[in-house]
Amino acid sequence: MDFSNDIIAHFFPQLTVSSDELEVFKKYLQLKGINRYRSLYNMLIDNNVQEVSYKVLSEHYRYDVKLRRALYKIIAFVEIAMRSAISNTYGDTLITDNWKSEISDTFMHNYSPSKKVCEKIAFIIRNAKEDEETLTLSELLERCDMQVLNEIFLLLDQDKQRGVFSNDFNHLAENLTAMRKVRNCVGHHHILLIQDLNDVWINGQKKAGIQANIENIINISPDIAKDNLKRLINDCLIIDENEERTNRNTYMILPSFMVYFEEV
Repeated sequence: MDFSNDIIAHFFPQLTVSSDELEVFKKYLQLKGINRYRSLYNMLIDNNVQEVSYKVLSEHYRYDVKLRRALYKIIAFVEIAMRSAISNTYGDTLITDNWKSEISDTFMHNYSPSKKVCEKIAFIIRNAKEDEETLTLSELLERCDMQVLNEIFLLLDQDKQRGVFSNDFNHLAENLTAMRKVRNCVGHHHILLIQDLNDVWINGQKKAGIQANIENIINISPDIAKDNLKRLINDCLIIDENEERTNRNTYMILPSFMVYFEEV
C-alpha cells in the first residue's frame, strides 16, 4: 500500500509531523501496519491529547514494545516458579487416562477442570501415548499452557503457594487469569496500552488498567526477585538504556499508562 500524505491525513487528522518524520512514519506504517498506529493514535485522542505529535505517538509505541519485552521475561520467570512449586513435591505422580482421579488424589482435592482444560490435558496425554512415553505430572506441566498450569497451581495448599509469592489469596484465581490475559497479549504482540485487560485484586481492592495489571504480575512474582523485576519495568521508560535516566532520556507517557515503582 502506498501511504500518501492524503491517506495519512485521513487516518491521523490531528497528527503533527515534520517532513523528515513523515518519511520515517511511512516506512513504519509499511512494516508494522497502519492499524497498530491508528489504534494507538485513537487512544491518545480518547485521552484528551488535543494535538498528537509524531514524537508522542512514537514514544508511546516504543514504550509499549519495551513493556511487552520486559513482561515476557517476568511472566516466564513466574511460570517456571509456579511449575517448580508443584513439581518439586508432586512431579513424579504418573498421569494416565485416569488423570482426574490421579490429580485429585495427589492434591487431596476434587479436581473438576474446565472443559477447555480437559481437552488440553487429554491432547497432551494422547500425544505421550502415541510416542510411547510415560507421562509424569512434571512432564505434563512442561507441555501445558498457562491456563492448565493456573488450575493445577490453585490445587496447592496456601502454604506452598506462599512459598512462591505473596498475593491476595482470596482472589488468586482472578489474578492468575488476569496475568494469563496479559501473557497472551504479549505473546501475540498486541499493543498493551489499548487492551481491555481484566480487573485485578491488590490489597483487597479491585483495580483496573495496565498499571494495576503489571503491579499484579509483580505481586505474583517470587519475593526474592520483586525488586529486580520492578527495576526492569522502570527501565522501560528510558529511551537510551546505555545512558542514565534523565528528563531528556525518558519517554513522555500519559500518566494513566506509565508504570513506575518508586520504592526501588
